[in-house]
Amino acid sequence: MQNFKGTFNIDDISLKILGLLQENARMSYTEIGQKIGMTSSSVKERVQKLEEMEIIEKYTVKLNNEKIGFPITAITLWKCADAYIPKEQMLVDILKKYPQVMEVLRITGKNDFMVKFCAKTMEECKEITDKLGRYGQIETSFVVTSFVNNQDINFSAKWE
Repeated sequence: MQNFKGTFNIDDISLKILGLLQENARMSYTEIGQKIGMTSSSVKERVQKLEEMEIIEKYTVKLNNEKIGFPITAITLWKCADAYIPKEQMLVDILKKYPQVMEVLRITGKNDFMVKFCAKTMEECKEITDKLGRYGQIETSFVVTSFVNNQDINFSAKWE
């Protein structure tokens, strides 16, 4: 992907385009243009600039994990003692090998990482947490109810 040279302002129009693409990444430039009052070529140009600036990183599909056989979601807080700094990439590479791992975040506070993963069975959960436990102290919680499961930013919402 090429780097965009010059200036590009993230204005209300760009935010509307981003919002529509978050709702449906397969929406055509023509459909987007009709919704926001622009030509499809103008929308295409803006989207390309947003991609070049890496504001749009990828287009993806959101899955219902439970319906595809992964009914368990776990959040693990992981304290890696003092080993995490030199071994951080190695530990992240280990986690990347597990297709169930959904998110790995380096965090502040008493823990070093937060790992979110889904699993078919408790045995799979045990396998992942046992692997993490080799490198430090872990605390695992299981998701009982998800009230908000959203990776999108609602650009039109008003904060109260």
